[in-house]
Amino acid sequence: MAKVSKRSWKTPSGDKRTAFVLTYQDGNGQRHRKQFAKKTDADAERVRVEGQLSSGIHVPDKNSLDVTGAALAFLADFQALVLAGKRERSTLDAYERQVELHLKKYEISKIKLSRLSGPDCTRYGRALEADLSDAMATRVYAMFRQIIKFAQGAGWIAANPSDAVTIRTKGEARTEEDEVYIPPKEQLRRLYETARTFDDDGLAEAMVSVLMFAGLRASELRGLSRRNLFLADSKLKVTQRADEYNIIGPVKTKNALRTVPIPPSTTQALKHWLKSAPTSTLGLVFPTKGGSRGGGGGVWNYHNIYNRLWVPLLTAAELVEWADDGNSGKKARPFFALHTLRHVAVSLWIEQGATPKQVTKWAGHASYQFTQDTYGHLWSDADSDQAIARAAQASIIG
Repeated sequence: MAKVSKRSWKTPSGDKRTAFVLTYQDGNGQRHRKQFAKKTDADAERVRVEGQLSSGIHVPDKNSLDVTGAALAFLADFQALVLAGKRERSTLDAYERQVELHLKKYEISKIKLSRLSGPDCTRYGRALEADLSDAMATRVYAMFRQIIKFAQGAGWIAANPSDAVTIRTKGEARTEEDEVYIPPKEQLRRLYETARTFDDDGLAEAMVSVLMFAGLRASELRGLSRRNLFLADSKLKVTQRADEYNIIGPVKTKNALRTVPIPPSTTQALKHWLKSAPTSTLGLVFPTKGGSRGGGGGVWNYHNIYNRLWVPLLTAAELVEWADDGNSGKKARPFFALHTLRHVAVSLWIEQGATPKQVTKWAGHASYQFTQDTYGHLWSDADSDQAIARAAQASIIG
């Protein structure tokens, strides 16, 4: 047990001095001694130390890492998981950027874990709220929680004070600007018709059709396997993805593992494309074509898809605006991004009567709640809403 005792002495000049000394023995039998000017400070430290000793975890200040040290240890452990194929390299890169840009520059990074408290975490969370967007602040603080949890598991801190703090966001205060953008159908028809004649091998039509009617993410499109096409049954399966480093791996979550129905036009477009698609040792539906030196059949980089197919395709469909490129020239900016076609697919399913449960399954969303929060407004039926409102009136006032 820890003990506080009073100590008195005289200085060489004869002045009297008083202090309060905390002594205790840690779990390894090592004796510790700390001196305080005030008894209240000594008693507060005694309570803290006794609480840690009773929980079986106590790290003396002199042996404690600071938060930055814990973050670096967390990153090293995460890197080992990446090398073992258990985590995504892109996630590690994001964590490294967040530690460098949004942790090290804050005061909390210098605090020793043995001294980290709830108020410290609260101040950090409020600083993130002030400096970053809601989404980024939430991501950074979630990573911070993981760092402290990792430190707790390593026995460097007795409890996780970060758990009591949350990032305050706009929450339910959604506006029309927050809702996903669905291009007008006239633009979508123009895009599809242009894709049908854009190239001789049918690549553009097949890719646009899969995105627009099956709702795949770009990473899932790039990693789509031929063995997961079941064209006779008008469906495809999503079981893998290509990350930003062009490495094929499993989808991120179990909900992303799914089977999606496809319409006859998508089936025909895929059949047409596969007749002349490059041979791929990875068995990909949309592999690289290669250049004059060959090298085709690999994973197609997203930026190449965007610059070599998407921008030229939307330019041909007159779905771009022109802006200065900074070099006395003009640069085409598409009206909408590749990912927008995933939202289009969801909106078309809802329009044709798909239930929230079906949409959640086909889109591979993390949860039913996410589907409702993101696309719930698309289930709104103005005529039905008005009929309900009139019936409610009639039940009371006729």
